[in-house]
Amino acid sequence: MKEGQSGLSAPLIRRLDYQPPTHRITDISLDFSLGLTETMVLADFGFASVSGQACDLVLTGDALEFVTAWRDDTPLAAEAFTVSPTVFVLKDADSGRLKLQTRLNPTANTELMGLYASRGGLYTQCESQGFRRITYFLDRPDVLTCYTVTLRGPAEAFPVLLSNGNLISEQTKDGIKTAVWHDPFPKPSYLFALVAASLSCIEETITSQSGAPKLLQVYTKPEDLVRAGHALESLKHSVFWDEKRFGLELDLERFMIVAVPDFNSGAMENKGLNLFNTKYVLADPDTATDKDYELVQAVIGHEYFHNWTGNRITCRDWFQLTLKEGLTVLRDQEFTADMLAEGLTAEQAASSRAVKRIEDVRTLRAHQFPEDAGPMAHPIRPAEYQEIRNFYTATVYEKGAEVIRMLQTLLGVAGFRKGMDLYFARHDGQAATCEDFVSSILDANGRSELFTPFMRWYDTPGTPRLEVRDTWDAETGRYCLELTQQLDPRSPQKLPLPIPLVWGLLSSSGDDIALPQGAGTRLAQSVSAGQVLLIDEATVTLALDLPEQRGGAAPIPSLLRHFSAPVALDYPYTTTQLGVLAGHDPDPFNRWEACQRLMMGQLMPALALADDRQAVMQTLARVLTSPDLSDAFKALALAVPADNTVVEAWAAEGHAVDPVQIRARLEALRLAMALAMEGHWRELDLHNDAADDKPYSPNAIDIGRRSLGHLAQSMATLLAPDADRAEALWRRYQRATNMTRRMACLAGLVSLEHVAPQAAARGLDDFAQRYAQDPLSMDKWFSVQISTPRIHDQEGYTILARVQSLLAHPLYDLANPNRVRAVLGVYFMASLSGFHRSDGHGYRLWAETLGALALRNSQLAARLARSLDRWGTFEPSRRAAMQQAIEALAATPGLPPDVAEVCSRFLDV
Repeated sequence: MKEGQSGLSAPLIRRLDYQPPTHRITDISLDFSLGLTETMVLADFGFASVSGQACDLVLTGDALEFVTAWRDDTPLAAEAFTVSPTVFVLKDADSGRLKLQTRLNPTANTELMGLYASRGGLYTQCESQGFRRITYFLDRPDVLTCYTVTLRGPAEAFPVLLSNGNLISEQTKDGIKTAVWHDPFPKPSYLFALVAASLSCIEETITSQSGAPKLLQVYTKPEDLVRAGHALESLKHSVFWDEKRFGLELDLERFMIVAVPDFNSGAMENKGLNLFNTKYVLADPDTATDKDYELVQAVIGHEYFHNWTGNRITCRDWFQLTLKEGLTVLRDQEFTADMLAEGLTAEQAASSRAVKRIEDVRTLRAHQFPEDAGPMAHPIRPAEYQEIRNFYTATVYEKGAEVIRMLQTLLGVAGFRKGMDLYFARHDGQAATCEDFVSSILDANGRSELFTPFMRWYDTPGTPRLEVRDTWDAETGRYCLELTQQLDPRSPQKLPLPIPLVWGLLSSSGDDIALPQGAGTRLAQSVSAGQVLLIDEATVTLALDLPEQRGGAAPIPSLLRHFSAPVALDYPYTTTQLGVLAGHDPDPFNRWEACQRLMMGQLMPALALADDRQAVMQTLARVLTSPDLSDAFKALALAVPADNTVVEAWAAEGHAVDPVQIRARLEALRLAMALAMEGHWRELDLHNDAADDKPYSPNAIDIGRRSLGHLAQSMATLLAPDADRAEALWRRYQRATNMTRRMACLAGLVSLEHVAPQAAARGLDDFAQRYAQDPLSMDKWFSVQISTPRIHDQEGYTILARVQSLLAHPLYDLANPNRVRAVLGVYFMASLSGFHRSDGHGYRLWAETLGALALRNSQLAARLARSLDRWGTFEPSRRAAMQQAIEALAATPGLPPDVAEVCSRFLDV
């Protein structure tokens, strides 16, 4: 923190300073007398000094109210301990039992960490450091023990009482309900959970691969239960997929999911009792979009897969967070790809998996690449932190998954499974490190020589740049590649990284050129997408003799197929070469990538030549009309690059970011695409209109059809942005039979707000009346008004006024993270020109709203503050205004440490 700033500073914690715990916890019993405004907690646990010598037992707390303590059933004398709201110290503790009683007020806990009240129920969130808000404890991931939990409370208020593990007993007497739960598997405190609420349940008993019955349950508010079916199906698919793919069986008698109205994140993998944001549980055609359906399945899969990769094997310390999160993201990506491909032909399944891969890379580039380039850049395993909650990031999750995916690319799917088997054999029931995981994967495949170089990925911040240059001798048929990797200059780790490069060659006519097997000494293996080269030195050269290509044009390299490594590829493709790749590359990812590169060339500050623009449009038109490409692929290939991706491209080339110019170029490109393919768009738009009567299904084919149809609808709107088009969209909106369709039509109406304001208002009013009682649908209503660019308003000046009116809306709720994200999150992160106004008013709103939010829910405020990660890349006037806003937020009296750390990192660049 800079001198003079008002935030509360947290101590710097370094990975290399790790010390094992002084004591182990032999077992713990927790007894809760539950109430919304007063809950009494009695923690009873055995302890033993690891060294066998008596030493102080230091237990961590956070804003706790201490009541009393006993040691071995005897009240503690005052001189035997010290206590404060943040720490309890038992002096000279060798072994024995300790009982601690604390008093909580869940309603006053607006941080939504620890035990908190939400809509009449009680819920917990303990990762990463929430358990210390319940009782004093060794609240660290390397302290594992078995939990027995007794819950009691008024049966009328809390008819459902849940905790981890297996239900031992429950009864109701004199209006008080009591339930006892026991988890037979040792776990760290961050995986503890309880629920006390009025809920209903949908359930099903399945049979595991070993023949054991397993009860699967999804709990929601009674009025929401009809929308829990997709969640239960997703859970079943997750259980069976993990058995089939990794041989991992559900290890408890039951597995529970609970939908929580107010939740800071997406979900939490507490052992056997997963707590979820309602957004990732509830789905039906009328209230959930195609994307919502996919996210429910993916997030449920992710949290269930943590049962083994995160729970059975957990992290030694929080620096190892990517050990569980990166690995589990990879697992949920693979699961979702398989589920989308289910029931399809082999060709359709391959296309569906490619579409999923493209979507994952789009997310990585839009969110993680900017993080890698900004002031909060860190390796997937950070070296230090002040607030661990600030490192639940795209780097730890998405880039972590890409790093682990490279092991699968190098070793193959079977080899990776072999390594996972060894990982579980070695470390089940332990708190492990990233080294433990990587060594298991490599040792199982006889590749231990890769361990030291591969671990460099865990210590290297920033996105590596892979520069590729080639030469072609037509007379001899010799083709040479030179590949040079460049690390972020800020990286303290300077040694080369092992980069698996999947690649191939195409002729100028688009034919796939067969590569010599074993070409070069760095060939790792051949895969269906091409050859895998391991680039493990700063510069690598490769020479290939291609006698059949003698006398012909230079081959076209297809590089980084399937996005085989999380690097930025630098190769000087020409428009002609990209046209060949877009039309003929056997790797779908690189076909998509070629389209994106062609479009990006039209978005950079240097103006493209007219002939070049015409060639780009011709290539894109061929993609749109290609019979061998799926609708889903076409929709992705012809979607203009995301705002964040364009901002990053400008910054990477040293251009000062001008959001108005970027928005203008994006709109000009979309209009040019609309005009160049006008007939095709109109035909697709008419087909899209006619197809609305088909029953809704969230399968890959129908999702693709809707995606392309709605892209065509938006293009047709650009071609005729008038009142007649608004009326047509309104009629479609009225006929819509699913939320995906309805939201696409509503977004179209909002985009025409300057042309047909009454039609836009009519659509918004109807939606608000239709879904007034459904918070998740209303989140969409809030966000669509902010995220949708208006035609004829490239500078986005009307957006701020709309945001201010929404903040004053009766349904805006500062206590609900989903609603805050739907307004402030969307404005700060998904309204490029609207937020980055030239007058700086958007930045002032950023400082004011986050300052207030931070004092209520600092974790949410710190995440939203990251919207200014790339403030230093903008043009001078906006950069100065952003700096003033950051300084204003940093000066907020009593600013919590997590928000203060973000501001400090911003200002220290």
